[in-house]
Amino acid sequence: MRHVPTLVRRELGAYFLSPIAYMILLAFQAIAWLNFWELIDNLSRPARGLSSLSDPMNLYISGSTPFWIALLVAVPALTMRLLAEERRSGTIETLLTVPVTETEVIVSKWLAGLVMFWALLLPFAVYLPFLYYQGKFHFDLGPVAALAIGLTSVGMMFVAIGVFFSALTRNQIIAAIWTFVVLFMLVLLTMLIYLYGASTQAAWADAVRFVAVLNQVQTFGTGRLDPRFVALHLSVCAFMLYLAVKVIEARRAQ
Repeated sequence: MRHVPTLVRRELGAYFLSPIAYMILLAFQAIAWLNFWELIDNLSRPARGLSSLSDPMNLYISGSTPFWIALLVAVPALTMRLLAEERRSGTIETLLTVPVTETEVIVSKWLAGLVMFWALLLPFAVYLPFLYYQGKFHFDLGPVAALAIGLTSVGMMFVAIGVFFSALTRNQIIAAIWTFVVLFMLVLLTMLIYLYGASTQAAWADAVRFVAVLNQVQTFGTGRLDPRFVALHLSVCAFMLYLAVKVIEARRAQ
């Protein structure tokens, strides 16, 4: 894995050669600004005996519809080119002729995508110190830390899924569409299926609720860092990266 740092720097540099990364980062900055002002507005209202599930601080990100919509678009956009463009342009063959392994290539592209995922979350974190120190609103740091760790494990899984689909095809748009479909299923479709199952008191409702990412992040937002959710994210991440390595190895053998 000694070549991974060099390959990560290469991938991060490639991100900023196109305007897509700048546009996505700007969009998330705008969403973070709007979310922060909505948070301040909610906190300025008289307390109404809020529970942890409806606390404005705990819903700052987990309950933000614009955040989730933007994330479902941003992750496919950031991961679609990682391997699909390399295969389309033929540079993947050149890359694999140098003394690097398929695992190093996949891990480096995944790490670069994860760094960009963290960059998307950074604007949401930047405003909180102002609220804590300047606004003198001393909120509990536990839920914020749990949410940060939970979103990191979610991001690891999401980016790994994007890397896998990018390895499957030469077409960036196809890679982005399939990544979007899977993320949509994990975030929104599972939650809708759970709500339907809960309304009909189906026996499988709790199982669907467990894999619903939206429910998981809402749980993190209340300060409960459930290790089962983190283990699920890391397991899916490792499996997707393993499949991506096998896809590249199969392409190389042809």
